[in-house]
Amino acid sequence: MLFKEDNSNELKEEGKYLDGQRVPFKKVFSSYRTEITGIVIRTAGYSQTEPGHIWGPGLRAYYLLHYVISGKGWYNVGKERYWLSEGDLFLSFPNEIIKYGADLDCPWKYCWVGFLGLDIPYIIKQAGFTKKRHTLHISSDEIVEIMIDLYKNYGIQTGNYLYMISKLTHLFSIIIADSKCNPPILKGSDYLEQALTYMKTEYQSPVTINEIASFAGISSSHLYRLFMKEYSVPPLKYLTQFRIQRACNMLIENPSLPVSVVAYSVGFNDPLYFSRSFRKSIGVSPSEYRKMSS
Repeated sequence: MLFKEDNSNELKEEGKYLDGQRVPFKKVFSSYRTEITGIVIRTAGYSQTEPGHIWGPGLRAYYLLHYVISGKGWYNVGKERYWLSEGDLFLSFPNEIIKYGADLDCPWKYCWVGFLGLDIPYIIKQAGFTKKRHTLHISSDEIVEIMIDLYKNYGIQTGNYLYMISKLTHLFSIIIADSKCNPPILKGSDYLEQALTYMKTEYQSPVTINEIASFAGISSSHLYRLFMKEYSVPPLKYLTQFRIQRACNMLIENPSLPVSVVAYSVGFNDPLYFSRSFRKSIGVSPSEYRKMSS
């Protein structure tokens, strides 16, 4: 693991004043690990910026989340500019061109954490961030404490790293809880995306239309209308088609796997019903499909 820390001002009292101005400082680490892939922390830190300090335009290869502790600043992403102040979170996505800067009269103090990983897109979505919604507002001293604690517990040992991951997940638990209390205004396509996420995550388990609708945050009748409008099939039929497609992939990729195991693996509790559904959808039995594809 590589470690870099910038304490150029060597302040004992972070945020102290000199001639009426807050003294700038920056504390940061950079981390590179490959053993864990679900959640990977790349950097964290906190800083009191100089008046008018600007970063960018540029991009990073990971998600970067800032929380404004005090002061003011602005954040550019695409054609949008956000004016931010105490209590605001702003997120950049990987490889997204961004630019941000501190206010000239009241420069911000903020903390940040950079991360990526296989589990992160789902967590980000649950928190309410999208490429059309880069900012959230949560007034919380706990967020500051968590992010600075994450930074201060950097270390080369695996235990330190797991502790930092626990702090990141704790941070998102707070953001997600607030997001659930103050949900964004969603469109039909957003509800569909939520429903599809649930189906593609839970297709191996018994799933009801009420469970899908509840996850998406709408009624089952509303969900039905959205699927009929977009796909011309009801939600559960769409789910069955998705399961059959997954079964097709498994039959080809695992030629020695019994058909009954494939059936259970894609959410069918009855292998005979699976075979009938497969034939109805594909036109041949699972065994015949496997032979034709070999």
